[in-house]
Amino acid sequence: MTTYTQILYQIVFSTKNHQKTLTPDREDLFKYIWGILKNKNCHLYRIGGVEDHIHIITHY
Repeated sequence: MTTYTQILYQIVFSTKNHQKTLTPDREDLFKYIWGILKNKNCHLYRIGGVEDHIHIITHY
């Protein structure tokens, strides 16, 4: 019998003082973060966010 285990991380980044500074067009920011994770051999499952924070779900 084989057992497979996978650990997922949910990372939340917030803006300073929760200011609503992230514009609705966040695609460039998401691509930049994805590139960093890719260089660190992380698999990005999902990324998203609103004006004052971003959620990233990944595993190493």
